[in-house]
Amino acid sequence: MKSLSRYVAPVLAAAGIGAAIVAAPAAAAAPQCTNIGPNTTQCQTNGSSQIVTSPSVQTSPYWGWPWGGGISISLGGWGK
Repeated sequence: MKSLSRYVAPVLAAAGIGAAIVAAPAAAAAPQCTNIGPNTTQCQTNGSSQIVTSPSVQTSPYWGWPWGGGISISLGGWGK
């Protein structure tokens, strides 16, 4: 009988922990998001608010510094 009582307590403790995990409520922090602009979203939870924006889609190609925009330095006289 002594050996049986030795194993009952850990089994009951594990069962209690398992029941507590299963019965615990799910987190209720799922945000409620609203689109407030074409590229802007506002998300709210119980005590906080977050605004997420993204840049608009670029319709024209940007060729970068050597081929357009930026600073250009001329060395002059090439090909004479």
